[in-house]
Amino acid sequence: MIEMSELVARAVELAKSERYAEAMTLFEKDSTFTRVPLALSYYARCLAGTGGLFERAVALCLIASEREFYNPDIYYNMGCIFLMNKQKNAAIKSFRKGLKFDSNHMGNIRALIELGARRRPVFSFLSRQNVVNKFLGLLADKLEYSHIH
Repeated sequence: MIEMSELVARAVELAKSERYAEAMTLFEKDSTFTRVPLALSYYARCLAGTGGLFERAVALCLIASEREFYNPDIYYNMGCIFLMNKQKNAAIKSFRKGLKFDSNHMGNIRALIELGARRRPVFSFLSRQNVVNKFLGLLADKLEYSHIH
């Protein structure tokens, strides 16, 4: 794994704080970020946040996720890019994918809560309000919660 330079690490911290223009300035001074998948995903977030280059930003996140498919931060950044482009469903999918690799990732969890994302009903052929779906959904939540903690 390639280490981030101090400059790139600072750019990542600025991007985390949504100070995209400042982060871009640092990314442009040190191109080694392109070799670090996490840094590449933050650069992509900056591209979307400063220039609205959503397609390019998503493409860069996909490259980063191919290199480090297990990194939930990359999926969080991709979800943020989708949200900037008002693509809520794609963002939800990205946040959920990140949770598959780290079920306790607070960024992905918080984003899903803020979006009001809900799981699919246990039985899709029954309505969400059906008592069987409600009961099994609650049971699944309790089992998942007890498994995590």
